[in-house]
Amino acid sequence: MKIATDEKPARHEKSDLKHSIGDACFRFRAISVVPVILLIFFFFDPVDPGSLNPILNICGFLLALTGAATRIVSVGYAKPFTSGRENYLKADNLNTRGFYSIVRNPLYIGNFLIYNGVLVAYSSPAALAFFNAFFIVNYYFIILSEENYLENQFGDDFREYRRAVPKVIPNFSLYQKNDRPFSLAKVVYKEKNTTFYWVLFYAVSLLVKQYKLNDGAVVHFWWHAIPILALFALNLLLDAARKSRPA
Repeated sequence: MKIATDEKPARHEKSDLKHSIGDACFRFRAISVVPVILLIFFFFDPVDPGSLNPILNICGFLLALTGAATRIVSVGYAKPFTSGRENYLKADNLNTRGFYSIVRNPLYIGNFLIYNGVLVAYSSPAALAFFNAFFIVNYYFIILSEENYLENQFGDDFREYRRAVPKVIPNFSLYQKNDRPFSLAKVVYKEKNTTFYWVLFYAVSLLVKQYKLNDGAVVHFWWHAIPILALFALNLLLDAARKSRPA
């Protein structure tokens, strides 16, 4: 009996530690990737893909674009006061329709596709493996924290949803049509910065790849800079035109 009694507090303390780590990972989820990206640029050299270079660039961009589209659709159809960008957990509703009916974390699936698309274009298998090791561990704790909050917030409704819908591997046979209209205003407000950052990451990755593979030479620099400047200008215009914050 003494062993069982001792094991129960130990399991409880371990669970509390995991949730504390998860809360920290969630709080810093927007910036935790930055040092990892910098480490990749400084310490992981791309492999010269030769004639496959344009194909990898295009495939990487399309993969990242698929991830961005996944995020846009998920956010656009999400219920009010969910899918926030805050550094704390808050949800007044539970999303269970649309992309959320086939996988519980479509936004994080979108992030996974975006980052992997960019790193496919960067042409470094080692960087891809390094980043995904970080991503899997980081998002394991983020999802743990988020789902612990949702269970406390919505109780049996979330537990039933969690039993029915997979965490990260989509099951398309479960798809249920969205029951609310698409909100372009919400997408513009919540995804404009994400769009800017991933396009910036993609352009910088191609520039760094050129620099490392061509002994410091970077050609057609403005072809990489112009999209970033255009998105930056668009972000400023959208901020200036925004009248209210969508739910």
